Amino acid sequence: MSDEGFTDRVLDGVNGLDGTARRKAVALGAEVPALRDGLQVPSSRMVLMPALGALWAAGLGMEKPGWSRLARQGLLAIALGTVAGKGIKRVVCRARPNEGRDPSRWGKADGKHASFPSGHAINVSALTTAVGLNRGLSPETMVTLGFAAAVGWSSLATERHWASDYAAGMATGVLAGLAAKALDGWAEDTLS
Repeated sequence: MSDEGFTDRVLDGVNGLDGTARRKAVALGAEVPALRDGLQVPSSRMVLMPALGALWAAGLGMEKPGWSRLARQGLLAIALGTVAGKGIKRVVCRARPNEGRDPSRWGKADGKHASFPSGHAINVSALTTAVGLNRGLSPETMVTLGFAAAVGWSSLATERHWASDYAAGMATGVLAGLAAKALDGWAEDTLS
C-alpha cells in the first residue's frame, strides 16, 4: 500500500469515528440542553486566565507558594497551547461540524476559525495538566479531568468540534502543560 493510500484510509477511519461521535453527542445534548450549552464559557481563556491570575495573587498574598506555582504554570500552559493551537488551525483549516456536518472537510475553513484543534480542549487540558503535575492524583485533579471530559462532550453536542479536534486539542494542552512546568522550574532555579 502506498503512503497516500495509507493516509487516505486513516483519514477515512477518523472521519467515520468523528461522524458517529457527533451524531451520538448531538442526540444526547438534545436531552440535556442546559448542560450542553453551559460549558463553553467556563472553559474559555476569558474565564480561566483571570481565575488563574486571582489564584496566583492569592498564593502570593497568603504565602501559599504551591498556589502561585500552579497558577503560573496554568497561565503559561494555556498561553503556550493557544499559540500552538492557532498555528495548527491556520495550517489544517478544518471546517466545523456546524459548517456542513461533513468530517472530511479538511482544508476547507478560514484558518482563524477552523475546528482543528479545539481551543477549549487546549485550555482545559493545559489546566488539568498543571493541576495534575502540582497536586498529583488528588480531588482537584479529578475535578479538572471531569470538567475536561464534560467540555469535550459539550463541544461535540453543540457541533463546535469533531471528536478528533478535541483529542488533538487535549494532546496540545498536555504538551503545553509539560512545557510550562519545565519552563517555570527553569525560571525558579535561574531566578533564585
